[in-house]
Amino acid sequence: MRPPVPGPPLEAHPVVAILLALCSAFLYALAAALQRLATARAADEGTHPRDGREFFGALVRMPLWWSGLASMGCGAAVHVVALGLGSVTLVQPVGVLALVLALPLDARLERRTIRGAEWASAALLVAGLAGLLTLAPHHGGTGEAGAGGLVATAVVAGLALAAVVLIGNRLGWRSRAVSRAAGAGLCAGVTSGLVRPVLHGLHRGPLDAGVVVAAIAVLVLPVIGVLLLQTAYRDGGLDAGLATQTTVDPVVAGLIGILVLDERFEGGVAGAGFAVLCAAVTVVGLVALIRAGPTPAHRPG
Repeated sequence: MRPPVPGPPLEAHPVVAILLALCSAFLYALAAALQRLATARAADEGTHPRDGREFFGALVRMPLWWSGLASMGCGAAVHVVALGLGSVTLVQPVGVLALVLALPLDARLERRTIRGAEWASAALLVAGLAGLLTLAPHHGGTGEAGAGGLVATAVVAGLALAAVVLIGNRLGWRSRAVSRAAGAGLCAGVTSGLVRPVLHGLHRGPLDAGVVVAAIAVLVLPVIGVLLLQTAYRDGGLDAGLATQTTVDPVVAGLIGILVLDERFEGGVAGAGFAVLCAAVTVVGLVALIRAGPTPAHRPG
């Protein structure tokens, strides 16, 4: 019997990919604002805000939270299409705009004024991330990876996620929120990094073990990420939760693009120096935004 002939690779459309990534960023921003408000109300309703069953039980009874989840789902669907039409290192930097868009949306829902320190910190964070990620090439790489690379990515991601969550459980309330948001960012970044090879695998057929494992990760990790992000919003507010998640997500996806999908970094010594500078700016902006954001009314013990 003849083996099936692989189909042609998915055609790249960079401009369309960027437009879709912008649309996805707005939907993610709306989802973040709605979910952050819902988590605050759920924590206010419960007598034990740290009790997981009580907290999530209150969330699932709120139409507001389901609206946020629907917006997140739509954003994820649009993001997947964008990743199918453009490289990871092209699409992911656009996603950091979700943080800038979420701040005014959240302030509107809370009827509060955004402080200058929040805007400045968010601008610093976005500038550092954009500079860091745009150093990677926006073309090149097939979007395909060997089965071993895909399996290794999924295993390493699972171990890293477990470590982040376990360590975070031993920290104070704000550090715990940051660690869980980092776990959510890890889930989102790995998902983004694996979407394109999964789409290529489904397109060319037949499926190998690597594509199957990657597809399972793409289905499971977003669910874990959503759950972690809700507790991060509850304990640390929008700034700590979304800022950390937004930082970790594109960095992880970009690393997968470079290390696994052959989207090579070719910046040389000057590019490496600029990358270090951008990384430092990103960290400073992240820490400043976490400190500048409003403190949640509920302080978990």
